[in-house]
Amino acid sequence: MKEVVVIGAGASGLAAIRSLLKYKDKVNITAYEVSDRVGGLWVNRDPYKTSPMYDGLQTNSYKAVCGFADSLGVEVKESYVYHSQYLQYIEDYSKKFNMHQYIQFRHRVLEVDPYKTENERERWCVTARNETNGVVRTQQFDAVVVCNGHHEKPHIPDVKGMKTYTGETMHSIYYQSPEYFKGKTVLIVGGKVSGLDILFHMKSAPKKIYFSHHNPLIASPLPDNTEHVTDISEISGDDIILNDGRVIQADIILFATGYEYYFPFLSDRCRPTVKDGHVTNIYRMMVDIDHPSLYYIGLNTVVVALYQLSFQAELAAAFISEKIPPVSKEEMKKEYDDWYKRHVTDLGKRPKDCHIMPFNQHEYAAILAKESLSDFPVTSLPQQLLLRGMKMSSANYEHWRSTIYKILSNDSYETVYLHPVYSSVVNKV
Repeated sequence: MKEVVVIGAGASGLAAIRSLLKYKDKVNITAYEVSDRVGGLWVNRDPYKTSPMYDGLQTNSYKAVCGFADSLGVEVKESYVYHSQYLQYIEDYSKKFNMHQYIQFRHRVLEVDPYKTENERERWCVTARNETNGVVRTQQFDAVVVCNGHHEKPHIPDVKGMKTYTGETMHSIYYQSPEYFKGKTVLIVGGKVSGLDILFHMKSAPKKIYFSHHNPLIASPLPDNTEHVTDISEISGDDIILNDGRVIQADIILFATGYEYYFPFLSDRCRPTVKDGHVTNIYRMMVDIDHPSLYYIGLNTVVVALYQLSFQAELAAAFISEKIPPVSKEEMKKEYDDWYKRHVTDLGKRPKDCHIMPFNQHEYAAILAKESLSDFPVTSLPQQLLLRGMKMSSANYEHWRSTIYKILSNDSYETVYLHPVYSSVVNKV
């Protein structure tokens, strides 16, 4: 029997446990979770860790395709699932497969360190602390599946003069409700989904909202109290100096600027090199090439997450259980280099774009499914409907989640309801 440790019991960890359970005659599963419940980032106001959830947050993936690959639809009335409904779905999924028996709650992993056995086989020393009684214990494992997500360490841009700012700064991970911003002037920095979601969520509370980002101007109408401004050049006391030379003031700067990959528990001997937002040297964006028994589930972004996590977990479980033969380091390195060249270098993109895959997530899932010999159904609908939603939100951000679709087949759908605001742009979306 192989001993396998899963770090984290959010959606990534549950996907890993689900796939490993297919081989429970070959593997023993131990999962560590710092909280006292499953759900990870979908738990709002978790007393044991910070979460980017807030009241009213909805998913970006349509309800019929936003679940795990073997349970794809989430049965709710709304087109796009609220975070509390999503958490309930995740909890129900865990209960369905009796996953709680494998999870040690309120346990924080302190260190993961590789060592070689007498026959040169790599194993792992994993040290975890029981946060309830303080007991620290080290165990040995044959494989490690890292499922701690990528929403733990907020990224704050290095702005010249930030330390002189006399107002308040905060990251979107700490946003909870509009009331805190009532009557204030707010500068939101970051023009991706989190920035826009928060902007429209708080829209009626602030006196004024400045919206700063370096993307092309968003075509969607913005609230009447909102004004597009350029990037911040520097800060001097009360003054926020923009790239175009304009000077504005704000009570609060809210950074919706994403997160950094963070693996504090991995020792120096196995911690991956993260270059410009890209976790380097990993096969299929999930297997450490230098340490092939170390797996990462959930590094990619701008995807239908739970669906993709399922296939990453399937491949990890297939390797660990020896359902499929190992891939040589040379072959893995070639695949990684080829993928990076095709999706980054040849397209002139940034290293971090290797993990951002709205346009190739179906190709990616199909590759993982084929290699792992998975019995989970593969469908292009998650990618199709995510891209459709992105186009809808570009045209009008306030109403895109009201759209209703009907699933016709594994790869086709039709639009059942479209908000009237889209009538003039229907051909564009």
